[in-house]
Amino acid sequence: MLRPGSIIDVIRAHIRHRPDDTAYSFLTAGTSGLGINQQLRYGELDATAARIAAALLNSHEPGDRVLIACPTGPDFVTSFVGALYAGLIPVPVPLPSGNKGQQARVNGIMTSSGATAVLTDEGNLDEVRDWAAGAAWEVTCLSAERAAREGGSGWRPPAVDPDGLAFLQYTSGSTSDPRGVMVSHANLMHNLRLIERGYELPKGARVGGWLPPYHDMGLMATLLLPLLLGGSTFIITPLAFLRRPELWLEMIDKYDVVFSPAPNFAYDLCARRVSPEQVNALDLSHWRMAINGAEPVHNSTVENFISHFAPAGLRPEAICPSYGMAEATLFVTGSSPSAAAVVNQVDGKLFEQNRFTPPQRSAAPRLVVSSGPIHDGFDLRIVDPHSSRELSEGEIGEIWLRGPSVAVGYWQQEEETERAFRAHTADGTGPFLRTGDLGVCHEGELYVTGRIKEVMILNGRNIYPQDIERAAREQHPACADRIGAAFTVTVEGGAESIVLVQEIRWHDPDTSALRDLARGIMADLSASAEVAVGNIVFVKPGAVLRSTSGKVQRVATRRLFENALLAPIFEELDERVRRTFRTDRKDSKESSDSGGAATPEHSLAQANV
Repeated sequence: MLRPGSIIDVIRAHIRHRPDDTAYSFLTAGTSGLGINQQLRYGELDATAARIAAALLNSHEPGDRVLIACPTGPDFVTSFVGALYAGLIPVPVPLPSGNKGQQARVNGIMTSSGATAVLTDEGNLDEVRDWAAGAAWEVTCLSAERAAREGGSGWRPPAVDPDGLAFLQYTSGSTSDPRGVMVSHANLMHNLRLIERGYELPKGARVGGWLPPYHDMGLMATLLLPLLLGGSTFIITPLAFLRRPELWLEMIDKYDVVFSPAPNFAYDLCARRVSPEQVNALDLSHWRMAINGAEPVHNSTVENFISHFAPAGLRPEAICPSYGMAEATLFVTGSSPSAAAVVNQVDGKLFEQNRFTPPQRSAAPRLVVSSGPIHDGFDLRIVDPHSSRELSEGEIGEIWLRGPSVAVGYWQQEEETERAFRAHTADGTGPFLRTGDLGVCHEGELYVTGRIKEVMILNGRNIYPQDIERAAREQHPACADRIGAAFTVTVEGGAESIVLVQEIRWHDPDTSALRDLARGIMADLSASAEVAVGNIVFVKPGAVLRSTSGKVQRVATRRLFENALLAPIFEELDERVRRTFRTDRKDSKESSDSGGAATPEHSLAQANV
């Protein structure tokens, strides 16, 4: 049987076979527990999307970009599919009415994409119009409800070019400004089928999650994947999860969800905040695929989550460490749900020298978690990022990819597209996507070790920032449930110095207590990581920048530190760092003893998850 060639073909096939089946259930937590607030059936999805498409085509042309600025709910789904039905290019974004960081992100996407329309929900339409008017955007603002009412019935399925753009997925910006990844219809279908095959997903599988729909994992693995499977997806809002992490697990239990993706921090959060009593009330035995999309996945996260939820029947093999990125549409590798995650012991010292070898007798072992086997859907190489020489198995280098899931490039950024998507190895093989991620292949498995731009190189050692951040959380109660960002700065003479920006909750005005805490952390980190951490900056919760998926934005946080824009509670700085970054700064206070930098009105806000 001929397989559908586009996601539109898939949806239309469901209309013929299961129009009354529920495609989406949006959940809320009330006094009687978790329940279904809104539902969207396949027939309703098709009919509503067709009317939205007709409304868009009244005043727009195929190929125009349209921002999908709806909260989590049916309007986002019908708007996104409606834009696809019209042949327009949907661009998922958060609502522009959020914090300053969120507004700045949407403004940047609007400028980059050149969108001519914005689809939102009725409740946010006035604010979206005010935003557009305030920025003088020449853009049509519509609510999905009004478009569906006024669209009429004149829509006909478009002829889909597999190489044509399906949507623009703006990157979450963990190490750079967001860029619009051009995902074609062929990319989309190939990657969805890779996910289906890689995780051994049955037709009709139940999917669930809480990630925002404008994030690549939320869009692909929570909203679009069930359409391929002809299954149902159950969704809670990101805010509901952050306030009450147990709701995610209650959803999996109550609605028999078998596949649910989340970043690493979500698993840490659940292990910390879901009480033993709440665990005992859960049944997670049918959860087959708990997808952890961290880069890298931490062994302690895997072990803590498994042990914490074992009383609820969670199977160890359900934890599926994975690796993916928007530039590859989403999925690259993922552990099989039929076997436990692969964990290797390697020599910690040699690991810092880019070698992945078993530990020597006298060496401290390091536990490294595989992100899954390398699938035949990608040609994956490990390459020296400086010489472009392909490395041998067991050598750590940059992950390069090619295959049908690799996206077309960055929207209207030809120079960046050439650099990232059209790389060739030293022997001329290519083109490849340069991921910017470091990793190693070992016995058919991919181990992701970090980001090139974030690795700190000191005295010939590769120091991974997540190791320092995790050590601070694990060793000091004041840091225990908080985010940190470690990075290096260049001081006088060209030397590098490590800085840890650490969120804490602190109500004691005693500066000496903060100084003692900072020096204690520095001493413990220097002992445990065997590297000098000479600078600690304490900030309020939310001050460390994160991407839309919760990844720490270390490069952006470093920029704030260097420009004295962090507004620290307290900072203990090495004298060379203070002279380099705090002397003669009009917008900062003179020293750590005076409480740190002032808060500018334009200070960046943390991106909402």
